[in-house]
Amino acid sequence: MLVKKAFIPFLIVSAALLSACSSFQSLEPQEDTYIAIVQPASVALEETGAAVAPLGSYLGPADLSSEVQAFYATVDALAQDYGLAAENVTALGSLRAMVITGLTPARAEELAQDPRVYSLTRDRAVSALRGGPPSGGDDLEEQVVPWGIERIGATTTTAKGAGVAAYVVDTGIKVGHEDLGNYVSSDGFSVTDCRGSSCAAPWDDDNGHGTHVAGTIGAVDNDLGVIGVAPQVELYAVKVLNNNGSGSISGIITGIEWVIDHDNGGAPKVINMSLGGAGSDDQDGQYCPETRSTDAFHNVIQRAVCDYDITVVVAAGNEDADASTSTPAAYDEVITVSATTSDDDWPYWSNYGDDVDIAAPGVDILSTWNDGGYNTISGTSMATPHVTGAAAVVLSAHPDYSPAEVKAALLANAEDTSSWTNTSGNPHPEPFLNLRGF
Repeated sequence: MLVKKAFIPFLIVSAALLSACSSFQSLEPQEDTYIAIVQPASVALEETGAAVAPLGSYLGPADLSSEVQAFYATVDALAQDYGLAAENVTALGSLRAMVITGLTPARAEELAQDPRVYSLTRDRAVSALRGGPPSGGDDLEEQVVPWGIERIGATTTTAKGAGVAAYVVDTGIKVGHEDLGNYVSSDGFSVTDCRGSSCAAPWDDDNGHGTHVAGTIGAVDNDLGVIGVAPQVELYAVKVLNNNGSGSISGIITGIEWVIDHDNGGAPKVINMSLGGAGSDDQDGQYCPETRSTDAFHNVIQRAVCDYDITVVVAAGNEDADASTSTPAAYDEVITVSATTSDDDWPYWSNYGDDVDIAAPGVDILSTWNDGGYNTISGTSMATPHVTGAAAVVLSAHPDYSPAEVKAALLANAEDTSSWTNTSGNPHPEPFLNLRGF
């Protein structure tokens, strides 16, 4: 049975965007969708009994590595053995993962016990982490510097993000926005296509959230609108959330596969994920352990960070809760970001806890919007792109830095917050993002 590698559509659950202090509101994704992590090549080859798949099976290019060939051979064998139709399987070779739809609980239990399968995870819901509705745009007659950009010292840096690629894993980015001239809008990815007559590409933004995030990361210095943290970074849209800001981990995983495989000319890669869902870290306190997580979402994040050297920056969440209850915020391999106010304080709704690495501006943040204009919104979603832009600045100056080195550089230069007034009622010992000196 031939299993396709092409990415297939899956259900994107609908839900209202989260309020600043709410819990996750997304409806559950399809219950019959699972993500399987396939065993490494040595195990897979032993179980399939062949070094490569038979002639005619889906292998892709003939020059694939033996490990990737073994992966596709295993996927083909599993599809054959479990009667999985090609349209129900998406094979993700770089992640050694497969998204399977239409799987009954009984069949899923059998598959989970198969020695060729490292782990099997049921799909889960995720949402954009924006706090409340937009508070309105500004009539910008000339370029302004948003308060957050000024506060972290982004305008003082020598490095501006040149030679670095930032991937906005979100609702898309508005094609043709006047302030996003560094957005490579002809080259993107979409799990759920943009809806509406104004969509110029499948990864165009039909919500606004992703465009706002992109502007904070890298709105260009062009005398128009606003300026981002890293105005010379290249921006790419990876649309995994629908027009309601909702999606699932299977969609995010598919998007991460695209980022890994994407040819950007060799530029260092940074992923921004201003999104999240319920969950926890099954390997708390371990960074890139030799034995990887059995949870598909965590496993994929580990593969992106630890094996492909992609820096991943994520939102802590807006639930007024410990970030250990949210994923990907809880994972040790990412940089988890809380939100602060212009008064050097934390809003009550910003998540907290040991899993939060750094704080950044996240209240009343002015940035680009998907109507071609600008808007002011709040949330840890808005804090996260400040740190993503900062990571791009670090990589612009030090393109050989690993994700761990990027994280260490940001923390080493961060501002101590022990003297801050904290009216949130929650513990926030994390330092504040500071780019002065880069």
